[in-house]
Amino acid sequence: MKRDFLRLWDLSSEEIDLLLKRAVELKSGKDAHKCPLIGKSIGLLFEKASTRTRVSFEVGIYQLGAQATYMNPNEIQLGRGETIHDTARALSRYLDAIVIRTFSHDTLIEFASSSSVPVINGLSNLHHPCQALADLMTIHEKKGKLKGIHLAYIGDGNNVANSLIEAASRMGIYLTIACPKGYEPDPPILKEAKASAKSVIKIVRDPKEAADKADVLYTDA
Repeated sequence: MKRDFLRLWDLSSEEIDLLLKRAVELKSGKDAHKCPLIGKSIGLLFEKASTRTRVSFEVGIYQLGAQATYMNPNEIQLGRGETIHDTARALSRYLDAIVIRTFSHDTLIEFASSSSVPVINGLSNLHHPCQALADLMTIHEKKGKLKGIHLAYIGDGNNVANSLIEAASRMGIYLTIACPKGYEPDPPILKEAKASAKSVIKIVRDPKEAADKADVLYTDA
C-alpha cells in the first residue's frame, strides 16, 4: 500500500522513534555495507532552489543504494503546460518514490493524490517535515531524550515552525515560539496541536521570554 510523507503528523510517535533510532545507527556506520534501496530510482522534483535539502537527499539516496533523478519543472513537461495530475501519473511509471520541494502545499497534495508511488515533502509553504525530523535527531543526540525537553523557536511562524509544532505535539516537547504579531504559525495547525494530550505549546512576543530556561534554542534565518 502506497504511503506518503507530506507532514510530520503522517507518522506516529512510535514510528518517529523507530526512524530516529535507525538514522542514528546508519550515521554511526552500522550496516554501511547494506543497500536496502538498491535498484530503485528516486525522483527529486524541485520547484524551489536548494542547497542542503537537495544535497542531503541525493547523498542519502546514493548511500542507501538507489539512484537520484533531479528534475526542474522548467525542464520537464510540467513547465510547458502539462497538468500536475498527468505529470504525477507519468513519473510514477518510471520512479519508485518522488521527493517534491514546492511552493504551494496544495500542489503537493494534488500530486500525491495522482501518484501511484510514495511522495515525500521536501518543503512546501506550509510544512517542512524532513527538516523537523533532522532537528529531532539532533536534539536527541545532544540531550539524550525528546520528551520533556524545552525548545524555544525564535522567528517567523513559517513552515519550519509549523512542522516543529507537530513534532512537539507528537514527542512531548515543550515548545515556546517567539514571533512578531501578524507572523504567527498556521492557526489550524496550532489548534490541532494544542488539542493533543502531549502538547504544551506557547506563543510569545519576547525572544528572551521564550529562551528563559530553554534546553534548546532554534532561530529562523
